[in-house]
Amino acid sequence: MKNAVNSLAGRLLLASALLLPLFLGATGLYLERSHRLSTEAAEAQRLQLHVLTLLAEAEFGSALWLPELLLEARFNQPDSGLYALVTSPEGNILWSSPSTLTLGLGNSFPSNTQLAVGGREFARRELLFQFSYKVVWETESGENVPLVFTVLETVAPADAQLGLYRRALLAWLGGSALLLIICQALILFWSLRPLRQLAGDITGIESGAAEGLDGSYPREVQAVTESLNTLLQSEKRRRERVRNTLSDLAHSLKTPLAVIRSASAQEENYGQLVDEQTEQMEQIVAYQLQRAVGGSHKLLQMVAVAPVAKRLQASLSKVYADRDLVFEVDIDDACVFRGDERDLLELLGILMDNACKYGRRRVRIKATGGGARPLMLTVEDDGDGIPVGLRKGILKRGMRADNRQSGHGIGLAVATDLVDSYGGSLQLAESLLGGAYLQVELP
Repeated sequence: MKNAVNSLAGRLLLASALLLPLFLGATGLYLERSHRLSTEAAEAQRLQLHVLTLLAEAEFGSALWLPELLLEARFNQPDSGLYALVTSPEGNILWSSPSTLTLGLGNSFPSNTQLAVGGREFARRELLFQFSYKVVWETESGENVPLVFTVLETVAPADAQLGLYRRALLAWLGGSALLLIICQALILFWSLRPLRQLAGDITGIESGAAEGLDGSYPREVQAVTESLNTLLQSEKRRRERVRNTLSDLAHSLKTPLAVIRSASAQEENYGQLVDEQTEQMEQIVAYQLQRAVGGSHKLLQMVAVAPVAKRLQASLSKVYADRDLVFEVDIDDACVFRGDERDLLELLGILMDNACKYGRRRVRIKATGGGARPLMLTVEDDGDGIPVGLRKGILKRGMRADNRQSGHGIGLAVATDLVDSYGGSLQLAESLLGGAYLQVELP
């Protein structure tokens, strides 16, 4: 019982098993009563016909007279089940059919003294149906004699017919109830199939066999599955955003850590350098956390590009001090970036770090436009460049064009995300210096 209550199908079947017999039982009682009333109405009409027949056969001279052999043969047979008698309004028997000999009526028969002339009365008297009809007989002498014609018939045939009907009705209603419960069980099994499918699909998601609910579901379940899919996709994006944030944070911290690592503790400004890089790392952490929660761009902020590029040049010169790199910076002081300074620092830092890492000796940085015009940033190096077949692939996370260098292959993917967030574009080509040419266009 407890397991049935904990199941939707069990609850519906249990409710049907309890309520269906009540409804069908009430229906059976109503049908039985209707059949009984119909049987009694037919009996009343039949007995009324017998009374009319007796009236046609009766004569009244000085006394009431009816023939010894009546037209209805059952009146002539004792204990035939059909009886007739004529009484006075007071109940005194004036005449009775031969069939009444076994009834032991005596000289009187109770009658309805309130019955009006021409009135009819039908009732069940224990084991007999009784129909009475009161008339006033006008004799030849002009006297009016009130008479009550009564016909009685045993209830045994009607009760037998009613019992047969009751048994048939019970069999039909019981069979119908059983059939309805079986049909409802099949309908429930078919109707609840989408829920079982949904449970199976969720189990598949839990086991890792699927990433979402891709099945076809009814309208009533579709809203639930869409909400679950939205939740799953949101959770997937959240996990991906967390992973990307961690990888972006690790990538962004590489440069200030490399600056500190490459510096000598014996230098006079070593403490100041550590403080600067530490502050920069704190800004990077705060910046990445803001990106993780979906911080918006500061589109109205105008950031000068030249100071950012020179700051990055100074840091990268220390990181790659053993390479003796030559930086060529061609940026006008009026060139500005419309957005968050930290985004510019991140973007330009990735492009310049890649140029320093993969270039041989020369790194060229150029910027034009900004403000009302699109900002064009280009970074070139004199390295081996990027093969044409790899230029699209290296913009994805984890893809690298040169496995000889250290790193995780996420720098250009982060740069692509930043450019896309501002509605810009990033293009790769071959530089006139012989290496890679990266061009960023920002609106």
